[in-house]
Amino acid sequence: MSRKLKIAIVGAGNAACVTALLYSSYSRFYGNDLIDKITIYHDPSVPIERVGQGTNVTITNLIRQLLKINLFSEENTIKATTKDGILYENWGKKNKNVFHEFPLEFRAVHYVPNLFSKMVLESGLFEVVEKNITDTETEIDADYIFDCRGKNNRDPALYNKLTNPLNSVILSRKEGEDPKLNYTRCVATPDGWTFVIPNHDSVSYGYLYNNKITDFETAKKNFIDIFDVVPDGDFSFENYIAKSVWYGERTILNGNRLCFLEPLEATSTGFYHDVARSVWDHICYGVDREVCNKKIRKNMKQIETFVLWHYQSGSAYETPFWKYARSLSFNPDETFKLYLSESRQNDYIELNVNRKKGINGNEYSQWGLQSFKVWDEKVFSA
Repeated sequence: MSRKLKIAIVGAGNAACVTALLYSSYSRFYGNDLIDKITIYHDPSVPIERVGQGTNVTITNLIRQLLKINLFSEENTIKATTKDGILYENWGKKNKNVFHEFPLEFRAVHYVPNLFSKMVLESGLFEVVEKNITDTETEIDADYIFDCRGKNNRDPALYNKLTNPLNSVILSRKEGEDPKLNYTRCVATPDGWTFVIPNHDSVSYGYLYNNKITDFETAKKNFIDIFDVVPDGDFSFENYIAKSVWYGERTILNGNRLCFLEPLEATSTGFYHDVARSVWDHICYGVDREVCNKKIRKNMKQIETFVLWHYQSGSAYETPFWKYARSLSFNPDETFKLYLSESRQNDYIELNVNRKKGINGNEYSQWGLQSFKVWDEKVFSA
């Protein structure tokens, strides 16, 4: 590479912040020999996601190392709370509750998105330009531009649909910290399921359902009856992915600009990280653009498959939604089948050291063998 690169990131939400931090880490690793500067373009009038978010361990470490904050002390400026696992309530037919515990060395967190955004913008690591960008290729002087402006104004012809039984959500927020809630709750309901995420001063709720099966008023009533909270927002969504991560000569899509899939296991920030990392393979190592695109789409396909697998067990409810969810096409690839087979042949200790057939424990998108074993044994085999 003959000269240093200019990297631009459009947006200031979760995808933009994760991309910015990852490329800042690359700049430091290479001693600033490859990247000249990283500029974040954002429009302050565009609101940041208000619902608490969950991470995987990779994102937790990226935040801690680049922003130089202690997530478990008074220096916790993004108000992160501990995420020691995921509790599935009312999933499966025999076990009412299934807890997917994270190993201590893989501790994750929940965080407040607008505080994360503020911390990144004020970190001093990036040049920050307040500007409403409408055309990345003509308005921005950079070698590579990550477009993280969200789902609005997308051209439907450039996207494929993803399979997921959900398309709507009702939101709520209950004031007051819950010190006993150090994990994400995923509560199956007659209409779908609800995420319950602990924040530093409140608890976020999201009642997910399918508006073609359950009308809004019924979903709203059920939400209030089950969780005793007052809804304060709602919207419908699509599940989709762009046909190509590349847009124009220099622009790369990321975040909701690239795709959206109701994740169930907090896969979003991890996926944004993987997108930015795959593009780096092209920038730094010359990997073909289409090879990168296929890798990213394969990653999302594996997320789609793993999430659909959860619905195959149904839930404690025999309702139209759960019958529909179980009816969705589920076609696991050979890697999925191999992981499931391997997880059934080993106990939990062996899973941490066994690397048969080239499996390294973290190849099926964001899940290793132990994740397969937890769901397979505690839900399907119970």
